[in-house]
Amino acid sequence: MTGIFTDPAIGAGAGRRGPYEAPRGATFIRRQRVAKGLTQPEAAKHCRVSLRTFQRAESGDYVDPSTRRAIERGLGAPW
Repeated sequence: MTGIFTDPAIGAGAGRRGPYEAPRGATFIRRQRVAKGLTQPEAAKHCRVSLRTFQRAESGDYVDPSTRRAIERGLGAPW
């Protein structure tokens, strides 16, 4: 019988889950976030936007261009 916490992604350290590297075709924002080792909530807080706004920007949905640029700069983009 397996326990509820046998999935290594769930039981790994600080409670972080999910992919540990960005998949091919990922947006620039996602690649930057994963490269810095941040979760979406951590990255949203770092970029000073709401979690939902960050999620929309990361998935490629429409976000105001100035907000998208602020997120990209917050994650280390040179522009």
